[in-house]
Amino acid sequence: MNMIEMTVEGIGIDPHNNPLVLLRDEERKVFVPIWIGPAEAVSIQMELDDRHPPRPMTHDLISNIFAEFDIRILKVTINDFADSVYFASLHLQIGDDLQIRDVDARPSDAIALAVRAHCQIFVAETVAEKAGIQV
Repeated sequence: MNMIEMTVEGIGIDPHNNPLVLLRDEERKVFVPIWIGPAEAVSIQMELDDRHPPRPMTHDLISNIFAEFDIRILKVTINDFADSVYFASLHLQIGDDLQIRDVDARPSDAIALAVRAHCQIFVAETVAEKAGIQV
């Protein structure tokens, strides 16, 4: 499966007041909007702004647990888009184990964790073709 590396362009609101995260490729030719929940939008935006709440939010908690147990997020992939639903995976390495484990995740959670882990985010070319905006 061919993948396109993406970065988080930002969090936005669609005309119906629904939050979304906008991913873009390095050349700014492909944008992929992914509609997300309000809590995930806040979580991603807070990390992008380098703001930290006094107590850990859910994605901070998961990141802290990963750090405690030496689990690294190597990358996040948005693998599929079907029936208006996106599918994502976390690609994890535990300790010195060379085996990579793939864990199914909602894209919003995967992206929130990726911005905390400073890891790469990839979108399948087929997803970009189906759901992306070509500029």
